[in-house]
Amino acid sequence: MRKAHEAPALLTPDDLRPARAVAGDAALDYVLVLCAFHFVNRIADLLAVPAEALPPALRRIEPLRRFGVRVASLLLGRMNLANRPYGTAFEDVRRRVESACGRPVGDALEPLRARPALVESVALALEERVGVTSLDAATLARVDQTVEAALPRSADDVAGFHARPADPVEAFAFVGTRYAQRTTDAMVDALRGAGFDDLGILDLAIAVADANQWARMRRLLGLPADLLAAGPPVRVG
Repeated sequence: MRKAHEAPALLTPDDLRPARAVAGDAALDYVLVLCAFHFVNRIADLLAVPAEALPPALRRIEPLRRFGVRVASLLLGRMNLANRPYGTAFEDVRRRVESACGRPVGDALEPLRARPALVESVALALEERVGVTSLDAATLARVDQTVEAALPRSADDVAGFHARPADPVEAFAFVGTRYAQRTTDAMVDALRGAGFDDLGILDLAIAVADANQWARMRRLLGLPADLLAAGPPVRVG
């Protein structure tokens, strides 16, 4: 969806209705795929993960480049990419969400009952924040706030040049939200200067990517904005 790229701040469940009219609950799978791409692509761009296995210098040699593409195609051709049945019940993954955030969520996840895999994606995001990341709660909150403020509202926001925050963490989150491919070595060096090691920078990239996928998912599905935050029970309705 172009709007998820150019104006994600303006997404609403109405934007999903045409797909649901055609595909029914299968449209929820489209949301999961859409958000997963925003997650994975941002991590790749923020950490400068090469799109191809060959180093840039070797890609200029056309026979080597073609050979690399052919090898990658052969590897992918051997993979089983067919959809697999999802065997976990909605109630089980909802309990995972509640366990991770430390509070009941009431009916907040009911819109996803037909696709418990989406609920598991929320549980995984929460579990990353609660027990895996090296970032403290204050840094995660800064990332979330910066992403929300930087979410594009028009095509102009994902093009051109815009003033970015002076703080290195907030600058990383801002660029990672507007145009992650523009992340520079200088920005990463600034994070190192602020005390972040390789693991910390990786966790920052994951936090930025996660906040971006969540911003889109919750808007498209009408989920509570505070669902990924620890605190009192979610208010529904």
